[in-house]
Formats: sequence, structure tokens, C-alpha cells
Amino acid sequence: PGLNRRGRVTLRGLIIAAGAAMFVSACSEEAPVKQEEATATALQGGQYEASWKVASVRSVDKTTPATNLKQDASGTTLACIPADGTIDPALFAEDGHSCTAKNPYVRNGRIGLDLTCKRKGTSGEVRQSVSGSFKSDTLDAEVSTTTYLAGAGDYAMTRTVTAKRVGECPPASQAENAAEAAAEGGTEGVGG
Repeated sequence: PGLNRRGRVTLRGLIIAAGAAMFVSACSEEAPVKQEEATATALQGGQYEASWKVASVRSVDKTTPATNLKQDASGTTLACIPADGTIDPALFAEDGHSCTAKNPYVRNGRIGLDLTCKRKGTSGEVRQSVSGSFKSDTLDAEVSTTTYLAGAGDYAMTRTVTAKRVGECPPASQAENAAEAAAEGGTEGVGG
């Protein structure tokens, strides 16, 4: 009978000691903090480099698409985003296109933008719909393009674009010179 009683006391002491040890160790460790990046409210101003890739391109009028871009083509584009977070259409434009933005939405980590572009020497429009997400200094988007050209060569194209802030915007005169060089066939824009 004495052994049972001593065994119970020892077992009870063991249980109490184990419980106290668990309690102390649980209190001494900080609970893991799940760190999620807060949704950005706007893009940080600066120079952005966009890497793009053609996911698909197809004729919509059964002629050869009037673009130099082909399936799986890729490249980079540079554009400046001012301090107010307004996205420069040049970030998504094909080479030789001048674009205007309509219906811009750049809030709460989401981007939506419609571009209407003109191509030098071609009648008609190139329309692009941009949809994606952003953090304070990066963006990921899908660009859906449909053309409405006066002649043959209408096409539909989808590109993926990933951009990151690479520094401050160059002074206005340098930015204008870079834009002019791109419009004259430089390497900053998307081929087209």
C-alpha cells in the first residue's frame, strides 16, 4: 500500500512539474508574428523598369498581325512614374506608339487602365487594357491588346508585365530625350 501511495505522489509531482515546465516555456516564447505586407495605397514615384513577355498573339482578320512581336517575345521598357503615382502609358506601349490613358485606377494594390494608342504611319487605333496588382515599388499586370487598324493586320495580343522601381526619375530634359529616342526606334519601348 505504501508503494502505491508513493507512486501516486511521484506521478502527481511529475505531472505538476511537467505542466509548470510547459507553462513557463510557453510564456517565455513570443507568439510567432505573421508578417503580411500591407496593401499599398499608391505606387512610389521613380524610374521603373518593366520586363514583358508576349503570352499570345493572333490575327483577328485572317491576315498577318501588324506587329513585330511574336509569341514568347520578351523585352524591357523604362518609364517614369511621378510622385503622385500616375502610371506613364509608355510603361505598357509598343515601340513607336504614343498612348493616352483613360479610366486609371491605381489604389489599394490594384491597377486598372485603358490605353488608346496611335502608331506613326498607320491609321487606326491600338487599344490596350491593363489589369493587375502592385506593391509600393513593384507591379504585375496583364496587358490585353486589340487593334482597330484602317488596313489589314488587326490582331489580339496578351502580354505579362512585371515592373520594379530602379531609382529616381531622370531630370525632365533627359526623360524627354529618352522618350524621343524611343519614338525614333530606340530600344526602350516594346517592339511593334
